[in-house]
Parts: sequence; C-alpha cells; structure tokens
Amino acid sequence: MKAVADKYDKEYLEKDVSLVSINIIDRNEKTKKEELSFEILLKEVSKKLMGYSMVLVKNNEDDAWDLIQITILKLLEKKEVFMKSEYKIAFAKTVLKNSFIDKYRKDKRMVSVEGNSIQLIEQGKLQESREFEEMLTFLESMDEEDQTILAMLALGHSYQEIQEVLGPISVGNLRVKANRARIRLAESMGREHE
Repeated sequence: MKAVADKYDKEYLEKDVSLVSINIIDRNEKTKKEELSFEILLKEVSKKLMGYSMVLVKNNEDDAWDLIQITILKLLEKKEVFMKSEYKIAFAKTVLKNSFIDKYRKDKRMVSVEGNSIQLIEQGKLQESREFEEMLTFLESMDEEDQTILAMLALGHSYQEIQEVLGPISVGNLRVKANRARIRLAESMGREHE
C-alpha cells in the first residue's frame, strides 16, 4: 500500500515541478495561462449562476441571462478582487444578487407613461387622440424624473408619495420641479400654462 502511495506522490510531485518550471521559464506564458484560466472560470461561473439567477427572476430565462451578463461585466471590472477571493462562486453569487437588487430598485422607480395612460376609445376624438400622442412624444423627450413626477401627478398620487419614489427631495423642491415640468410640457405643445 505504501508503495502505491509513494508512486502516486512521486507522479504528483513531478507534475507540480514541471508546472513550476514552466512558469518560471516564461513569465509571458504564465500571464496567458492566468488569463485563460480567468476566461474558463467565467464560463464555468456563468453556468453555475444560471439556476440562482432563474430563481431570482422567477423563471424568466431572458431576464436571467441579462442578469448573468451584468454580473460577468462586473466580474470583469473587478478581476483582481475576483481572482483573489477564496470562494469564487460565492463571490459571483453575491455580485449577481446585488445586481438583481440594483435592477429591481431601478425598475421599481420607473413609471411607464404609456402603461399608465388611458386609451381613447370614442370615435370623433381624433384631435384629442393626436394631442395625446403628441403629449406622449414630448413626455418621452423629458428626463426620467420629470416623467415620473408628471405621470404620478396625473394618476392622482400625492407629493409625499412621489417624494418616496424619487428619494431625498423636499416637498417644496418637488412642487417647483412639477410646475416647471408642466410649463415645459405646455410650451412644447404650443399651449399656455394655467
């Protein structure tokens, strides 16, 4: 039994010594091997993250792949930290989870103007329908904060509710921004602001 163990140790040591000598001889080759191992590691990590990603996005495969792609980009940005981490899969899962949380918070703050609009069904309302389409076009050209403010006001939300969505902004400042957004919208549509 000892002979088999000694033979196994000898083969293992010979392989380790050859690897060490190769790395000492050609440092450029070592860098290439390190980059190659990083690429292989990223491929393996992306495969292992798929299950966790599917759980987070409730089995939506497209969203899961988007989340993994964001995670891989962040791992590429933090390559040294990732390579130095002892538990690479756990590190990658943490980055994935944080990316999901960031995306969830961003999506939570987004208010779709078209999704909350009322469809004009009545016949003979062609002019109103055109004005409505024109207004949507102008709203889409505004920045996200103004869109959010105007959409939430149109849906009847209070300034305090809008303040919760937008974050750290005073109610007075929010009222000023809302008024300015209304004026810009009215001017862009060729109307006077009331």
